[in-house]
Amino acid sequence: MNGDLDRVTGEAVLYARDGCSPCFALKRLAGRSARRHGVRLRVVDVDSDPALRERFGREVPVLELPGGVRLQGRACAGDVDDAFRRAAGGRAPSWLQRLFGLDAGAARKRTRGGLQA
Repeated sequence: MNGDLDRVTGEAVLYARDGCSPCFALKRLAGRSARRHGVRLRVVDVDSDPALRERFGREVPVLELPGGVRLQGRACAGDVDDAFRRAAGGRAPSWLQRLFGLDAGAARKRTRGGLQA
């Protein structure tokens, strides 16, 4: 799977391997941020395919997000969450939109006193 296709489908892809501590940590952070921002996350074991094993070698984890954002190696929670927020277009998470009944344009209608009627 190439990164160009992932950007088109709007799916984040984490390339990782079993037994890799940084992979495990990034998988947990990415999973949390993916749910928070409504971005689908797919985890790919690079050892499951010889071509992927050759492509990534020991250079895992690699997280590729829609819009061309790419994180590699160890990343802090703030960086991962910021990357998912950008990939989601900076919009409020879908659960938050549902909670407050926001439509797609509501965020643009803010005033000093709250939302316009």
